[in-house]
Amino acid sequence: MANELPPTVNNVYPATVFYDNQVIPIFSESSIVYSRSKVLRYVTDEFIRACQSRTTLVKEFYTSLTKMDDLDAKSLLYIKNFLISRSWENISLDTDDYKNMLIMYLKNCDNPLVKFNELITYKINNLLPEEYLGWFKNDLRCSLFIAHLLGEWMQIKAFKGRDELLDDVANFLRYNIHVFIVNYAKNMPTYSLTIKRQGEWKTVDILSVKSAYFKNRLDYEDDIDWIDATNAQQINWIYKYLSNENRQHIILNKVFFPQNLEEKYELILASLDVLSNVKSSNIGTKNNKGFSLRSYTLYSMKKAWDGQKSYEVKSKVSDGKIKVYKSNQSKLEALMAFSGFTANQFINNSIEAMYDELIVNNTKALNQGGASD
Repeated sequence: MANELPPTVNNVYPATVFYDNQVIPIFSESSIVYSRSKVLRYVTDEFIRACQSRTTLVKEFYTSLTKMDDLDAKSLLYIKNFLISRSWENISLDTDDYKNMLIMYLKNCDNPLVKFNELITYKINNLLPEEYLGWFKNDLRCSLFIAHLLGEWMQIKAFKGRDELLDDVANFLRYNIHVFIVNYAKNMPTYSLTIKRQGEWKTVDILSVKSAYFKNRLDYEDDIDWIDATNAQQINWIYKYLSNENRQHIILNKVFFPQNLEEKYELILASLDVLSNVKSSNIGTKNNKGFSLRSYTLYSMKKAWDGQKSYEVKSKVSDGKIKVYKSNQSKLEALMAFSGFTANQFINNSIEAMYDELIVNNTKALNQGGASD
């Protein structure tokens, strides 16, 4: 069956010029053509008819399939599962297995070359091209934003760390852009800068989302320059602050589980990105309103963090506990060895010496200067 075709082939498939905007030349019998992205492309009617008399061409077709780009093989296999209502089979496989599974499927089809064209045609008309995935597929902050827009489609899932989420979000949009288009608007934040939707149906929405997101997301220098991504104490405090039951601003709660400080920091930024930046007369303090939800959250959070730092300093001093920075520990040990003092003696002696030099001496100098006047 794998090397046979029905006696007549009436299907006529137009050349897939739109697949990567190249003009396809007139095909000869060996009409298996590769594009810049090494995608096995459209199989012509001439080639299909020629295969009726030359089974070696069918073998050539399958040999060419083994040279396909792995991602394109995966796309066609996923399309096949979708078209026969078996999308639940779209699980992750080893790289080469996608081509092997696709070839196995086509060999069991009554008309493998025509079926291949059907899959290619669906891919052209429905799948999101790779070039539209680049802005978020390797960026955790952007992918978290996309996952937030997917809403209920993400709620049944759980992602442990960066890699799992990045792969799933990219795969979802690659193969289910139609689902995204229907659902994203109800989860889109209310932003001050709106973007007009225009263009081809398959890409207009993802491009509009991209523009709206980048034009409205947090600006580091203006909004969050006080947040230190390397300060574990601060990042963990902010995460708990935004997770508070009275705020619940952390997105993808119990869906995305950050595995390290960097991932937690990116989740914090994405969670702040989705807060509205539209000013409201109802948001603010009793005597100072006109904030946006985002700006008021940042204002309140920074004020609370400054208060927390002040409290910790007073608490440590009153308890007699002073933290020595890790970078200074070796220096303190060397000074203790040189002076013969304990850590407490050295720190207290240093405080007394600095107090005499900076406070007492300067006060005397000012008093003497005033008396001479």
